Amino acid sequence: MQWKQIKTLFILCFLILDVYLLLMLFNQTSETEFALPDTSESTFEQQLEAEDISISADLPAANASESYLYLNQKSFTDEDLAFFDNVDNQTSEVINGNFILSVFEDPVSIPKDADSKLINDIVKGNIPLSTQYTFGSWNSEMNVLLFFQQKNDLPIYYNQNGIVLVYLNNDNEMIFYTQTMLEDSQPPSEEQTEEQTSIEPIEPMTAIRALFDGNRLENGDEITDVNMGLHTRFPLESEQVFSPTWTITVNEKQNFHVNALENLIVSSNERTFLTGAITSTIEKIQNLDDDNEMKGFVLPHLNELLSANQQSESEIE
Repeated sequence: MQWKQIKTLFILCFLILDVYLLLMLFNQTSETEFALPDTSESTFEQQLEAEDISISADLPAANASESYLYLNQKSFTDEDLAFFDNVDNQTSEVINGNFILSVFEDPVSIPKDADSKLINDIVKGNIPLSTQYTFGSWNSEMNVLLFFQQKNDLPIYYNQNGIVLVYLNNDNEMIFYTQTMLEDSQPPSEEQTEEQTSIEPIEPMTAIRALFDGNRLENGDEITDVNMGLHTRFPLESEQVFSPTWTITVNEKQNFHVNALENLIVSSNERTFLTGAITSTIEKIQNLDDDNEMKGFVLPHLNELLSANQQSESEIE
């Protein structure tokens, strides 16, 4: 009698075990079916394909040596300004030692269909220290050419202390320009050196993913160019800190910037930057003598640009 009870008990135990194993198998199957999608690189490429987002640009490899850069505002020397001794078509003024304003006596034409190489050739033949700058863009809304200063062969994006802004008239002729420059600060401290060597820049595909996750890319977009540059991380009292930054061009016309050390999208609206730069330029030029001919020529043009920009923004709203 006892043996029958033991036998029955064993059978019940095995039945319970079988039921438990079946439940475990069912749960495992369900988890597999409803698991979150894989976040591997191959899966990200599949996500891009599903959204019809293509990459035609060559993706350069990240340079492990790229790190934070510390720069100061440069004061122009007599040697820098000797350029103006050899030009006949410009009247120039240096404000506060670090801001050049130069007006063309006879406007210099820029062909409407000029490519970046031709624009580089024309403009850089008319500015001092020209090898330190590279053509950035032609802002059609304000008709201004932007030339970014380069450091370590990388352009410094949208920084008022390291840029040449060339202002054009309605006939696409250069009428005047402003120029500023950055230079190396003191050697970095031990703490700064440790910070520079502790972080490696992200690869371009990681930066593209940051744009995708941040909803900056739309269905059908094409990534047409990817380059490395420098962008202001934050200003200090006597210097500015710049971070290597991936510039990702979409559909050959829209640029996005991603901090290559922190994988953060950098806000850089060109129109907003130009508005701030023009406002700052007006403040500087107002300090010139009232009988200064350049002041009487440049200020009305800049004020007209600001007024037209404000009117355009109000119409958009």
